[in-house]
Amino acid sequence: CPGTFPAKLWRLVNSPRVHSLRWDSQGLGVRIDRSLFERELLSQADAHTGGGEGTGPAPDSFQATHFGSFVRQLNLYGFQKVPGWVGAAVPGDAGGWLHFRNPNFRRDCPDLLLRIKRLTRANRQRLAAGLEVRSRPPSRFQR
Repeated sequence: CPGTFPAKLWRLVNSPRVHSLRWDSQGLGVRIDRSLFERELLSQADAHTGGGEGTGPAPDSFQATHFGSFVRQLNLYGFQKVPGWVGAAVPGDAGGWLHFRNPNFRRDCPDLLLRIKRLTRANRQRLAAGLEVRSRPPSRFQR
């Protein structure tokens, strides 16, 4: 589905115009430069115009205004933070690069995106029981 969070993330990490998202060296996970990501991709409501016409996010942005909301989406779709991965963080820079992986989010396997499902409570129970999970329709923020 082209409008799902994983599909949008896939397009962005492969876009030459996006600099805040990169594949890790093995193509098995995504690296995120938090401070650049916030400037480059998160929608910013224009405080002076109250977010009126013409102030919406760029076409390649996420429908979120906080980095925490983006990370929550990663978690809802089964991405796991890779601990201890500092990347290009400069000493004293709390931002740095974050690293997330999902076994079905791989640079050379776009067909695996169809396996990434939003982890609803019911889907977590189905996974625990060894059953296949169902997709949940995209939220209004992902359409």
